[in-house]
Amino acid sequence: MIEIILIISVALNVFFAFYLRWLLKNFTFLSENTHNLLETIETFTNHLSAVYELEAFYGDETLQNLLTHSRQAVEEIKVYKDIYAITNGDEEIEDIFNDTREEEEEEEQ
Repeated sequence: MIEIILIISVALNVFFAFYLRWLLKNFTFLSENTHNLLETIETFTNHLSAVYELEAFYGDETLQNLLTHSRQAVEEIKVYKDIYAITNGDEEIEDIFNDTREEEEEEEQ
């Protein structure tokens, strides 16, 4: 009876280890994509701001509204970035999936 419980325990632990690895891998993917999206929107906002400040467009209400909307989008995405961030400031926390990525790259080749 104890042997059966031990086998079930080991099997569950192995299952949960793989499930946790899968969850963390997906979380890392989400974190990286949120960061990339934020960078893209910030770049767009900076570009739009530069166009708005040109003499030909300065004071244009449509561009001003678009600039305000893009800044609001940046602030909204920053909320999600803070939630899903796996970084500490600008420093990456040691990636626990280095060996996983190396295996995936080897399989692709």
